[in-house]
Amino acid sequence: MNTYKITFTRENGTVGSDNFTAPSEAQARRDFKEVYRHGNGTITSVELVSSDAPATKRQERAALEKIRKIVDELGPDSYIATAFDGCFKDAEANIENDWALSMKDRWLTSDRELNDANGTIEELRDKLAESEKDYEAAHATAHQIAEEKDAEIASLKSRLLADDDLADISRLLSKTVADLGKEVNDAAARIVEVADQPESAAFRNAVKDHRAAKADLSHWTEVLTRVNTAKGRA
Repeated sequence: MNTYKITFTRENGTVGSDNFTAPSEAQARRDFKEVYRHGNGTITSVELVSSDAPATKRQERAALEKIRKIVDELGPDSYIATAFDGCFKDAEANIENDWALSMKDRWLTSDRELNDANGTIEELRDKLAESEKDYEAAHATAHQIAEEKDAEIASLKSRLLADDDLADISRLLSKTVADLGKEVNDAAARIVEVADQPESAAFRNAVKDHRAAKADLSHWTEVLTRVNTAKGRA
């Protein structure tokens, strides 16, 4: 588009100028007459200021409407109408929003995304093949580990005591705990008997025996508890 500087004289004799963007000088003169139709200005000169000016939105809208009418006259099933399907909406959006939408860009973007997707698919296929190999190796390793664990479990089971053995040990420990309880009580009674002789050997021996019996009682009571727990799980 061109930009023309139009200089004009008003009815009162004053001189003015205005710029008009148009494809030709003739169109610029027509646009001037439309804008100044009530002022009766007389054009005195027209100067080409620029030859690369962008069209105004009003001009874009007018051009779009002309193109739309031409395409409409050809009918909705014409080759051109088919090619222009969706383009008019993009053109309207571009004019109103200063956008740069186009069907070509959409196609190029879709084609690029499709190529990227195909590349991703191939990459995923390669990864899947590697994963399958890793799975097979992991499966073989897991099978080997399972066999080793089964052997370990069988070995451990062979070392476990039978239920009858656990019952016999529980009875033996119960008797031991009962005997130790009696020893603790006997030692405590001896301490009481010689409590008025804390420096005597009898007192010291009684205290020593009481402590030893009490420690043994605690230890074997815990062992008995563990044996009974094991017997309950068997």
